[in-house]
Amino acid sequence: MIGQRYSSPLGPPGWRRIGSGAVPWAALCLIAAIFSAGRLPLFAAASMQTIITNGPASNRLNVVILSEGYTSSQLAQFLVDATNAVGALLSHSPYWQYSNHFNAFAIKVASTQSGSDHPAYNLYKSTYFNSTYDSISDYLITIPTGSTGQGRVDNLLQTFMPQSHLSILLVNDPVEGGSDGSDKTAIASTGAVVSEKPPSPPGIMSHETAHVLANLGDEYTTPYPGFPDIEEPNTTRETNRSLIKWRAWISTNTPLPTPPSYDYSSVVGLFEGAHYHTTNWYRPQLNCAMASSGVPFCAVCSEAFVLAFYQRVRPVDAFSPASTNLIATNAQSLNFSLTLLQPASHNLTVQWHTNGVPCSGATNTTFTLLPQSLPNGTNWVSALVKDPTPLVRDDPTNLLSQTLAWKLNVSLQQLRLDSPLRLASGSFAFRVRGVAPQGFAVQNSSNLLTWVTVSTNYLVGGQCWYTNAGVGSVPRRYYRALIFP
Repeated sequence: MIGQRYSSPLGPPGWRRIGSGAVPWAALCLIAAIFSAGRLPLFAAASMQTIITNGPASNRLNVVILSEGYTSSQLAQFLVDATNAVGALLSHSPYWQYSNHFNAFAIKVASTQSGSDHPAYNLYKSTYFNSTYDSISDYLITIPTGSTGQGRVDNLLQTFMPQSHLSILLVNDPVEGGSDGSDKTAIASTGAVVSEKPPSPPGIMSHETAHVLANLGDEYTTPYPGFPDIEEPNTTRETNRSLIKWRAWISTNTPLPTPPSYDYSSVVGLFEGAHYHTTNWYRPQLNCAMASSGVPFCAVCSEAFVLAFYQRVRPVDAFSPASTNLIATNAQSLNFSLTLLQPASHNLTVQWHTNGVPCSGATNTTFTLLPQSLPNGTNWVSALVKDPTPLVRDDPTNLLSQTLAWKLNVSLQQLRLDSPLRLASGSFAFRVRGVAPQGFAVQNSSNLLTWVTVSTNYLVGGQCWYTNAGVGSVPRRYYRALIFP
């Protein structure tokens, strides 16, 4: 959350501010009853409109912008503002690298009045989500946690986009402000969105989405008595190098704690001051969007974002064959394919395996397999997909990897010649094994063109040994086995 958190009471118990005056709660109930009867609608019906579609909602990170403090006549402008907000958000790293992983939607619902409450100036508005700036700094924007605020957000999301991953309440007010909405909904004013439009760096809106989406913590040093001492991905009290959660990013020659000097301004270390404490709490880098407005997210926060993305979407959009249990009863080739969710900045890697062994050169999204290249019985064909992004160094649960596996039961009438042995008599023997219910013929050739049957036999226990009758005058011979139909 940008700035310090404050409470903003709207009036004494049993009262609620409307405009610049106060109305008894009983009167409000009467007014609400009139509105609900349909005589004088307080709010227009809500509706949703798509801003960006990059794929199915089931495998995309779905962002929903909701209108607050927009009157009916301003809802067209809300769609413009919401589009600009999404564009600004996805322009910042690490959002832009994964911008095609996102869908975005706008839920528009009208408020009776435009803007938001400013208690510091005795200014109050009737709005759908009952947003208010704090009464001290006029910077922190909150909504009620119950049915008249966050409850309404939850109801609209459930109605229009139950697969929402990130909701942003866009407050139609030029005064810059926002909050993380009690870790459920990012809140930002239109004034805040304007301040971070490209090419500007991340601002309030992006900062607040970091709380909601990536569970990142504030790196402020301003005291906040009573704030929970719970570490986030970017805050810690640990000073032991081997135990620091972002140790993968810290060079061995970086001192810990790290001096807040120019020499270390661009490295990851252990900088004192975070989590509303000036001492004994540490942050990864000297400057970050979680500490200061107008600077990018640091490496550790960016990593947390990418891991959060992959908690909600998977690298593979679709695969073929759709069934993962296959049977091969003939020698016809099998074709496998993947449809990948490629990042905007780089490509995913693919490696195909058979029975756990990497297939040489099989690194494309398609793979062709000859069943006869595998033994009869149960086999496995798999594809390992990875995101090689440099934004992530520590992925303990392999979120950036996905393995697709097919169980392949091969049942072919096929023979293999193996285990050649040279005998003392000058002859040699080899084994024929496989499946040949009607028997088989052993043939030889001196030129691979003309073949002569030299033996017919049956397999016993899936195998049979053949011994040649002598080499004769032919310097070399080729052998093959043919299954009788």
